[in-house]
Amino acid sequence: MRKGTDMRKKSIIVSERSHRELKKLAQEHNRNIGRFTEEMIFYFQKTGTDPQALKGKNASEMIKVIDRRIVSFFKTQESEILYPIQAQLNKNGERTDFLFKKLIEELNKIFERIKFGG
Repeated sequence: MRKGTDMRKKSIIVSERSHRELKKLAQEHNRNIGRFTEEMIFYFQKTGTDPQALKGKNASEMIKVIDRRIVSFFKTQESEILYPIQAQLNKNGERTDFLFKKLIEELNKIFERIKFGG
């Protein structure tokens, strides 16, 4: 039992099949049924995981699905946002280079006129 929890015992009704599976799982994890059940409750409470959402899926399958979604999200962001931003930055950089060269040419012409008296 966890510290500060109610030590009174309560019974719950589960199917024979569920009881067998629970007993088997508890044994596999070296715990008694009561302690294992409490730990499952605290796990779902702490993680906020809905046991129904896990039905028929193991954790690694769910991680793969989430991983594919994340990769897909980043690829979309990359193609729809990052590549266009990069292209615009390159375009702006080229335009800035062009304008600075023009500015330098014009300033050199002005300095030449000033240098030779106009």
